[in-house]
Amino acid sequence: MEPNYGHVSNQGRAHEANPRGEVGEGRRPIPGRSGAVDFLRVLGITAVVAGHVTAWAGPLTRETLYPWHVPLFFFLSGYFWSENRTLTSEIRNRAKSLLVPYLFWLVVIGAWWISQLDDVGFSTLSRLIQGGSRLTGPFAAFWFVTALFVAVVLLRAIQRFPQWLQWAVALGALAVTYADSNLVAKIPLAAGIGCTCVVFILAGRVFKRLRSRLMRPLLIGSLLLLGSVCAILADWSSYFDLKNAKLGVPVTTVVVAIAICAGMVLVAETLVPLAGPRFAAGVTLLARCGFLVVLTHALLLIVLMQWGAEPWLVFSGSLVIPWLLAVLVLRTPLAPLMLGTPRAGKPRSIQPDPLPGRP
Repeated sequence: MEPNYGHVSNQGRAHEANPRGEVGEGRRPIPGRSGAVDFLRVLGITAVVAGHVTAWAGPLTRETLYPWHVPLFFFLSGYFWSENRTLTSEIRNRAKSLLVPYLFWLVVIGAWWISQLDDVGFSTLSRLIQGGSRLTGPFAAFWFVTALFVAVVLLRAIQRFPQWLQWAVALGALAVTYADSNLVAKIPLAAGIGCTCVVFILAGRVFKRLRSRLMRPLLIGSLLLLGSVCAILADWSSYFDLKNAKLGVPVTTVVVAIAICAGMVLVAETLVPLAGPRFAAGVTLLARCGFLVVLTHALLLIVLMQWGAEPWLVFSGSLVIPWLLAVLVLRTPLAPLMLGTPRAGKPRSIQPDPLPGRP
């Protein structure tokens, strides 16, 4: 995303319950940072890690985490969408923030993965190159990176057209996925599911335009979340397996995911600022370097399970160890390479954060 990366518009800030929630290291404000949205980013990353703990796999995890934890990041991309960015700048900056760390960790983790195999052939390298649903095991979340890249670039490419046409493209991609999810899942680099997820970005963009009109955000957000829970409990909605292009109950699951994301934003923007600037500073720090956790947690999960660790230790270790490493890396020249974000303490460029949460 590009010019204007350093701030949120006045319209976008009007609904912040407490602008002081936007802070950086210590308690120094970082223009454009929302402590509430950074909290959601941290919560989403934590949910992704929890969802990959094998011992916790089951209906409870699927129904409580999978309906929202990945759609949330696409929704937030739309929530902070700016119309005045060019396609060229989008591609250039997203390549720096998403594809550079993707390739770095693909090589690093790929070297470990290949060392564990008894037989390495063309098919092994082909899986690494094609990415998407073909990458499993220690690459569990890599599909998301390329899907997000495709989604934001596609929307940027068509944003010059009327909004009805943008929605037609997004809904068309959704219809194709419903019709043949296996075909969509096989498209290299998760490009197919990236096109499908444009609908969540558009929904986030529409919600941002409506946000200033919502006078009772905590009540509305709570009702959206409660209604979504009721829909899931009543089996009107199901869960996503976006990596494999499985979208649950047609239409309903997508609507429920959007409602959950909108409800979480409303509740977070109301409550998180009440925790004060120190709390906001903490979640902002974690959010700034959370991309490393997304890319590396699956490797830690495998290693800790091989060591026979208890599920709670597998989860906490796979969350805490990468995040500690990320916080350290954030203060080094390796931050752009490993995290996709500028080194802490350096003036921020127009390069966007890898994960949505600021413009």
